[in-house]
Amino acid sequence: MEFAGKVVIVTGAGMGIGKGIALAFAREGAKVTVADMDLDSARETVKEIKAGGGEAIAVLVNVANSAEVKAMVDETVKCWVTVDILVNNAGIGTSAMVEDMTEEDWRRVIDVNLTGVFLCSKAVLPLMKARKYGKIVNISSTGGKRISYNGGANYTASKEGVIGFTRHLAYETAPYGINVNCICPGATITPLIQRIATPETLEERTRIIPKGRLCNPEDPAKAVLFLASDKAEMICGVALEVDGGSLLGWMDNESYEKKRKKKGASGDDS
Repeated sequence: MEFAGKVVIVTGAGMGIGKGIALAFAREGAKVTVADMDLDSARETVKEIKAGGGEAIAVLVNVANSAEVKAMVDETVKCWVTVDILVNNAGIGTSAMVEDMTEEDWRRVIDVNLTGVFLCSKAVLPLMKARKYGKIVNISSTGGKRISYNGGANYTASKEGVIGFTRHLAYETAPYGINVNCICPGATITPLIQRIATPETLEERTRIIPKGRLCNPEDPAKAVLFLASDKAEMICGVALEVDGGSLLGWMDNESYEKKRKKKGASGDDS
């Protein structure tokens, strides 16, 4: 198993992408701290991990609260001595337009999505620097490379901030044997999305993805495990897109297919 004996913290691991990441690490032998604001959902993830023969603990945490972040790291060290890998996945979003957005809306998203990444990373750095080993993988979004499709300006700003923070921290920590990278998942099928999105919305999103489908939680999980592995030893500060090609352009597949057919009929390469 690739991560046998490694100690991993995954924030926001009670459901969705975070849960997929936690389960994937556990299958590869890692000891996983499943951290979430919803302790019941974290416990459900732990239950699944243990049912598969893995090791995990559930920890309640608000990543925007430095005291709770410290307690999360302390609990992990108490159980397993150190932290080898941190995955900053916890995130929230709102969809209000700027003129309708309250200051509280703005701060809440920035605090969780960006300040939370800062606080969690800062909390594990002494452990990683002391051992000259560590992997930090942050979860940004395709919304961090363009405007967010569903989220508001606060979400877009927070996810662009994660990319910038990742690059800067990677530069600071590379001399200490620490790799810091991030991934930018596209639209991903999670229980939340399945609950709130209409079939028409899902179809609309799928049309702009060249691969022809939305991501499953397992897709970003595979990218995270790669960046957290020794195979990625010389990869620092990247923002890896895991989006089925959605950032390649805004034209939907149906429209582009019409263009292909027109080109074939006319011989026009434009």
